[in-house]
Amino acid sequence: MTSEAVRDLMLYGMLMVSAAGFYAMFYALGRMLGRPSIVTFSYLFAALQTLGALGMILPPYLDAFWKYLIAFSSAVYLFIPQGMWWVVTTFHEKEHAH
Repeated sequence: MTSEAVRDLMLYGMLMVSAAGFYAMFYALGRMLGRPSIVTFSYLFAALQTLGALGMILPPYLDAFWKYLIAFSSAVYLFIPQGMWWVVTTFHEKEHAH
């Protein structure tokens, strides 16, 4: 693997991870504030997360195992913010019901 390939993989990995964090942050912020426009804005970072994953998957640098692992984790993470929001709000509703 060349140094350029390592650099590219690191940059795409950084894009994937940081975009996933911003996606979760803006999604939760939009839901907390009741602002659908911020939730919609969060999907831009979900797209960037997917772009980062594709940047690591499409070039021939990684083994099939890593490609599947990155693709799976990126696809699953697209649903994590919604799932966590549901879990948190459901638990709080149950706490206030008692």
